[in-house]
Amino acid sequence: MVSLIAFLDKLRRPFETNDPGRRIAHEVLFMVPVIVAVGFFGQAAASDVAYTVVLTVVFAVTIVLRFLLINEKGDWLFFLVGIIGGGGNDMSSMINGVYNYTSLTVLPFLSGLMPAWMIAFWGQVFLLFRKLFNHPWFKGPGFKKDKELLRGWLSKKLLVDIILLVVLRIAIYQTYREPVLPAAIYGGIVLARLLVFRPQKHELRIICILPYAFAFEGLMVAFGLYEYYNPVFLGLPVWMFIWWTFLVPIVVKQAFDMIEYVLVRKQEDTTK
Repeated sequence: MVSLIAFLDKLRRPFETNDPGRRIAHEVLFMVPVIVAVGFFGQAAASDVAYTVVLTVVFAVTIVLRFLLINEKGDWLFFLVGIIGGGGNDMSSMINGVYNYTSLTVLPFLSGLMPAWMIAFWGQVFLLFRKLFNHPWFKGPGFKKDKELLRGWLSKKLLVDIILLVVLRIAIYQTYREPVLPAAIYGGIVLARLLVFRPQKHELRIICILPYAFAFEGLMVAFGLYEYYNPVFLGLPVWMFIWWTFLVPIVVKQAFDMIEYVLVRKQEDTTK
C-alpha cells in the first residue's frame, strides 16, 4: 500500500501546478482519449453495442486516471453537478426529441435515449468549465450575497436568468423541428437579456472563447455520436450557438461562483 501511494505521488508531480493555463491544459488532456475514442467508434456504436462498451471503458479509465492525478478540492462536487445538470439537461432534450443520440446503450432503461457514459462525461465537461472560470481572465468578481432575495442567495439577475433558462428549454421542446423559429425565439430573448443586464468583461471574454465549445460539439456530431434537426454549421442549428452564449458565460458561471463561495466559506470554518 505504501509503495502504491508513493508511485501515485510520483505520477502526480508533473501535474502539480498553480498556473491556471496549465490546469486547463491538464483538464483537456484527460478529455482527449474520450474524443479520440468517439472519433473511431462513435458511428460503429450506432449499430453494435460492443462499441458502446468500448467507449464506456475508455471513459471510465480516463476519468479514474484524471481523479488520481489532477484532482483538486471540490472537483467531485463539480463532477456530480455536471452529471446532474449537464447530463440531466441532455436527457430531457432526448426525452423531448430535440436531437438524437445514435449510439446504442448497454442499460435497458436508457434504450432509445443516450449512453450512460455520455451522461457521466458531462461531469468531466463541468470540470473543464471550473478550470476555465478560475482563470484570471474569466474569473470576475465572484459571488457575493446582496441581501435581495432568499437572504442574499438569489439576486434579481439570477432570478431572471433562471426564468429565462426554463422559458428557453420549453420553447425548444415545442419548436425544435422548425428551421427558423427556435433561433428567432432564442435570439430575441438572449439579446433582450444582454441589453437589460449588460455582460461584464469576464462574461464577454467567456463568450469570445466559446468557439471551443462549438468545435467540440461539432466534432461529436461529425463523429456520428448524435445529430440535430436543421443544422447550418458544424452540424449544429443556429439556436444551439445562441444557447451556449447564454448558458455557459451567464447561467453556469453564476452557479459555479456560488458553489466556489460555499467551498471557500466551508474551508474557512474548518480552519477556525
